[in-house]
Amino acid sequence: MSWGKIVFSKGRLFILCNNNEQFLNQIVMCNEKWILYDNWQWLAQTLDSEEAPKHFPKPNLHPKKIMVIDWWFAAGLIHYSFLNPGETITSEKYTQQIDEMHQKLQHLEPAFVNRKGPILLQGNARLHVAQQTLQKLNELGYKVLSHPPYSPDLSPADYHFFKHINKFLQGKRLHNQQDAENAFQEFIESQNTDFYTTGIN
Repeated sequence: MSWGKIVFSKGRLFILCNNNEQFLNQIVMCNEKWILYDNWQWLAQTLDSEEAPKHFPKPNLHPKKIMVIDWWFAAGLIHYSFLNPGETITSEKYTQQIDEMHQKLQHLEPAFVNRKGPILLQGNARLHVAQQTLQKLNELGYKVLSHPPYSPDLSPADYHFFKHINKFLQGKRLHNQQDAENAFQEFIESQNTDFYTTGIN
């Protein structure tokens, strides 16, 4: 993962910023991740029960998933939320998330928000570059540093945050949505500030 390539791809402004030691501390990361869970426990309990009916509907054994959106910077986690089952992330929902994250960031680090304005590092999904999203970020005074499309480099979310949460979830049996949410919360609570600082740097 090369920060130089990301910075260069966005133009001279960010090359100059990269020479400033404060540049990395201004970055806010946005992650969107699917967490899978299954219903194998329900099937096992049903098959083991003496009262289990001889004929019952075939359960849907395909893993279900829930999306979590989280925001973090070098000092730690800012905000996260789960989408409701079946809910998709839209530009409207994303801008609402930006507002909630911004309010929490103002409370956590008012000087960080008011001094120069955060730099949001996000992907190039359609909702990230939608006019409604860009208008909201401009309104709040955020600069945007998008990960270059088709870049061979992994984004910091992939090589740091996602790598560690995937390792944390490995081997865990998540049987329902609440299990998935609890596991994510457990992961967050197990990390200290160094985890986020390392991810940014």
